[in-house]
Amino acid sequence: MDVLLIFMLLASVSPLIFWRRGYKWLSVIQFALMLGMWDYFYSHFTSITLLNAPTSVIAFYGSLALADVALIMLMITFFKELEIKQPMRRLRSELQSSIRSN
Repeated sequence: MDVLLIFMLLASVSPLIFWRRGYKWLSVIQFALMLGMWDYFYSHFTSITLLNAPTSVIAFYGSLALADVALIMLMITFFKELEIKQPMRRLRSELQSSIRSN
Protein backbone atom coordinates (compact mmCIF):
# COMPACT_ATOMS: atom_id res chain seq x y z
CA MET A 1 0.00 0.00 0.00
CA ASP A 2 2.86 2.38 0.76
CA VAL A 3 4.48 1.82 -2.63
CA LEU A 4 1.13 2.41 -4.29
CA LEU A 5 0.73 5.75 -2.50
CA ILE A 6 4.26 6.79 -3.49
CA PHE A 7 3.50 6.04 -7.13
CA MET A 8 0.19 7.88 -6.84
CA LEU A 9 2.03 10.94 -5.55
CA LEU A 10 4.52 10.63 -8.39
CA ALA A 11 1.58 10.36 -10.81
CA SER A 12 0.19 13.55 -9.31
CA VAL A 13 3.44 15.42 -9.92
CA SER A 14 4.16 13.96 -13.36
CA PRO A 15 1.98 16.47 -15.30
CA LEU A 16 4.40 19.14 -14.12
CA ILE A 17 7.36 17.02 -15.20
CA PHE A 18 5.87 16.50 -18.66
CA TRP A 19 5.00 20.20 -18.98
CA ARG A 20 8.57 21.30 -18.15
CA ARG A 21 9.97 18.84 -20.69
CA GLY A 22 7.77 20.26 -23.43
CA TYR A 23 5.31 17.37 -23.68
CA LYS A 24 2.24 19.50 -23.12
CA TRP A 25 -0.13 17.00 -24.76
CA LEU A 26 1.14 14.23 -22.49
CA SER A 27 0.75 16.53 -19.50
CA VAL A 28 -2.93 17.10 -20.31
CA ILE A 29 -3.53 13.35 -20.74
CA GLN A 30 -1.77 12.60 -17.46
CA PHE A 31 -3.81 15.25 -15.64
CA ALA A 32 -7.08 13.69 -16.84
CA LEU A 33 -5.88 10.21 -15.91
CA MET A 34 -4.75 11.50 -12.53
CA LEU A 35 -8.24 12.72 -11.71
CA GLY A 36 -9.64 9.29 -12.55
CA MET A 37 -6.93 7.62 -10.51
CA TRP A 38 -7.81 9.57 -7.37
CA ASP A 39 -11.52 8.97 -8.02
CA TYR A 40 -10.89 5.21 -8.10
CA PHE A 41 -8.76 5.41 -4.95
CA TYR A 42 -11.39 7.36 -3.01
CA SER A 43 -14.21 5.11 -4.22
CA HIS A 44 -12.62 2.23 -2.31
CA PHE A 45 -12.74 4.12 0.98
CA THR A 46 -16.07 5.93 0.55
CA SER A 47 -19.24 5.38 -1.42
CA ILE A 48 -18.66 8.59 -3.40
CA THR A 49 -17.51 8.21 -7.01
CA LEU A 50 -17.77 10.42 -10.05
CA LEU A 51 -16.84 7.98 -12.79
CA ASN A 52 -18.13 4.50 -13.49
CA ALA A 53 -15.91 1.59 -12.47
CA PRO A 54 -14.32 0.61 -15.84
CA THR A 55 -13.40 4.20 -16.65
CA SER A 56 -11.76 4.82 -13.31
CA VAL A 57 -9.87 1.51 -13.40
CA ILE A 58 -8.44 2.37 -16.82
CA ALA A 59 -7.54 5.83 -15.56
CA PHE A 60 -5.92 4.34 -12.46
CA TYR A 61 -3.59 1.99 -14.30
CA GLY A 62 -2.98 4.42 -17.16
CA SER A 63 -1.93 7.12 -14.73
CA LEU A 64 0.47 4.78 -12.97
CA ALA A 65 1.97 3.73 -16.32
CA LEU A 66 2.56 7.34 -17.35
CA ALA A 67 4.05 8.04 -13.91
CA ASP A 68 6.62 5.34 -14.68
CA VAL A 69 7.45 7.13 -17.93
CA ALA A 70 7.96 10.37 -15.98
CA LEU A 71 10.18 8.56 -13.47
CA ILE A 72 12.32 7.13 -16.26
CA MET A 73 12.64 10.60 -17.82
CA LEU A 74 13.82 11.99 -14.49
CA MET A 75 16.32 9.17 -14.03
CA ILE A 76 17.78 9.67 -17.51
CA THR A 77 18.21 13.39 -16.86
CA PHE A 78 19.77 12.73 -13.46
CA PHE A 79 22.34 10.28 -14.81
CA LYS A 80 23.21 12.51 -17.75
CA GLU A 81 23.89 15.41 -15.38
CA LEU A 82 25.89 13.13 -13.13
CA GLU A 83 27.97 11.98 -16.10
CA ILE A 84 28.65 15.57 -17.15
CA LYS A 85 29.76 16.59 -13.65
CA GLN A 86 32.03 13.56 -13.15
CA PRO A 87 35.09 14.78 -15.16
CA MET A 88 35.16 18.03 -13.20
CA ARG A 89 35.51 16.12 -9.95
CA ARG A 90 38.46 14.18 -11.32
CA LEU A 91 40.06 17.38 -12.55
CA ARG A 92 39.59 19.05 -9.17
CA SER A 93 41.09 16.10 -7.32
CA GLU A 94 44.09 16.08 -9.68
CA LEU A 95 44.60 19.81 -9.19
CA GLN A 96 44.29 19.52 -5.41
CA SER A 97 46.79 16.67 -5.31
CA SER A 98 49.26 18.62 -7.46
CA ILE A 99 48.88 21.68 -5.22
CA ARG A 100 49.44 19.59 -2.10
CA SER A 101 52.54 17.94 -3.54
CA ASN A 102 54.14 21.33 -4.33
